[in-house]
Formats: sequence, structure tokens, C-alpha cells
Amino acid sequence: MSFRLLRPRLLFLAVALSVASCGYIPRQVAGLSADASWDALPLRKWLAEDRAEPVALAFCAPPECAPGLAVSIVRLTGKDAAVTEAVLKDPERLARALRSPVGRGKPVKTNIAVARLTDDRFPGFAIDLSPADGSKRPAYGAAFGKREGEALSVVLVIGEHADAVRETAKEVAARELGS
Repeated sequence: MSFRLLRPRLLFLAVALSVASCGYIPRQVAGLSADASWDALPLRKWLAEDRAEPVALAFCAPPECAPGLAVSIVRLTGKDAAVTEAVLKDPERLARALRSPVGRGKPVKTNIAVARLTDDRFPGFAIDLSPADGSKRPAYGAAFGKREGEALSVVLVIGEHADAVRETAKEVAARELGS
């Protein structure tokens, strides 16, 4: 076969491979700095759960970013969306579940504090987790969600400093969830 006949097939193959590989290219999280300190992960190809659709995940690790933060956007449907929406509106449900020793041999030895975050547009909460013995630094999280028909879009931020986590969650929710 001559190169002249092979060239259109190679071009078609290159275009097809490019389109097929788009799922491996990570999506950036809106509302985060566009500098090189934030890295996006190809989350959609890593998770195969049917219940939740990972939309985007980005992280910024020290020393480029202080404090370290991870930000994710997830889309839930069905029962998972209903349960998550209930937790966004009443985070004490999550705290009770985390404190419960059911299914675990030992009682939880973690300090867990939750608070509703007030935002007129989206229900949300903040959570602080720390070892009861103080052996490790606490971890902080914040989440906001928005119902879109049958689906619930959730912004989740986890990090080392409560104020940075909460502020980042508000900024990302404003950009990702809209008004």
C-alpha cells in the first residue's frame, strides 16, 4: 500500500486516539489559582463507582502551597445524592455516624466537630477531625452542594488549616456550583 493511501488512515487513527484519550486529561477545578502549584488528577479514569461521578480533583502540596489543600467536585445521583444532601443540611448526622462504634471493634478515639456553614445559595458544613490523644495534627474539611434535578453536585475541600479550607470551599463553590 502506498504512503499516499496510508496517510489518511494514519491521520484518522491519530484523531481517534486523541479523542479517546480526552478522558485521561484531568479537568481543572474552577476558582483555584491557575499557577503551577495546583495539580489536577485524571480522577474519572481512576474510579469506577456507578453511584458517584468524580468531576474534578486538584491538590496543592507544601511548600508551593501553604497550607496543603485538596479540592474535589463530585456529582451524585439516587440514594447517595439524597443521603449526602441530608448531611449537607444536618452535618451532625455525619458526626454521629463517625462516632458510632457499630461495625468497629473499638470506640472511636477521635475528636469530631461539625458546623453548618451559612451560605444563602448552597447548604454546607465544616468538619474538624483530630486524634483524642493529640498525637497528630487535626484535619479540616468543608463541603457545599447544589441540587440540579436528579443530581447533586458537591464541592469538598480538605486541608491543614480550618480557615483556608472554609474560604477555599466558598470560593470554589461559587465558581463550580454557580448561583
